[in-house]
Amino acid sequence: MDAVKDAVEGVKNLAVSESQKQPKKEKKKKGAAEGSESRPLELNPPPTYFDHRIKIFEKLKAKYDEDVANKPREKIDITLEDGSVRVGESWVTSPANIARGISKSLFERTVIAQVDGELWDLERPLEKSCRLELLPFEHPEGKKVFWHSSAHILGEAAEKRWGCDLCIGPPVEDGFYYEMALPDQGVVEPTDHKPLETLANNAIKEKQTFERLTLSKADLLEMFKTNKYKQHIIGDKIPDGTSTTVYRCGPLIDLCRGPHVPHTGRIKQFKIMKVRIAV
Repeated sequence: MDAVKDAVEGVKNLAVSESQKQPKKEKKKKGAAEGSESRPLELNPPPTYFDHRIKIFEKLKAKYDEDVANKPREKIDITLEDGSVRVGESWVTSPANIARGISKSLFERTVIAQVDGELWDLERPLEKSCRLELLPFEHPEGKKVFWHSSAHILGEAAEKRWGCDLCIGPPVEDGFYYEMALPDQGVVEPTDHKPLETLANNAIKEKQTFERLTLSKADLLEMFKTNKYKQHIIGDKIPDGTSTTVYRCGPLIDLCRGPHVPHTGRIKQFKIMKVRIAV
């Protein structure tokens, strides 16, 4: 993706992390501070773009919710992998409802849904009769979604700590990373690892919901007006007159196709593995 390569030129830090199901326990050194000794855990006051993005998101999300509430409800047939059929209601029944209806353990094992071959958020209502698959972490697409959601948690932690400009944060084969430009050409120090992990784990404990919303190109440009990397991607990849999706978890709102796990609490452990300085 040439546009992405151009967008990250001049980015000074590449934070790479991996969330793990059963990480090795690390002994905390006696008297060690949670954050860097020379700075607080996160910015206070928080970055001004938090409030700017959230106001736009909440205004447009309220309109979207109203539109969905006014859509006609129809009976739909939901065909599962084993051929059995569950009856649902359009714009009401979600894959999560189906999974919970089968068993609590199935719902807890399911990372993401696949609806007529399209990846679909578990809590996103179904719109019509369809074939539904419930994918666990062990499924290749389940892993990708799990890592991608973990990347958003890393992005939230980085924004809280530095007020940085995020670029892209994709999943990779065995984890994920986030490209970011720190203010004043700063760099990620070894003493930042623990604070980032603390902020990430705080977000995990809060079980922040991943919310999906479709925005027009104009609204996207306004939402991310202070981030030159997002501006470049929006301008280059989204044709005029079209739209795409963003996802929110906590104060983080990011340009993203998704889908994601239902909430941040699905990511049980989080650890920074390495940092690479881009030149």
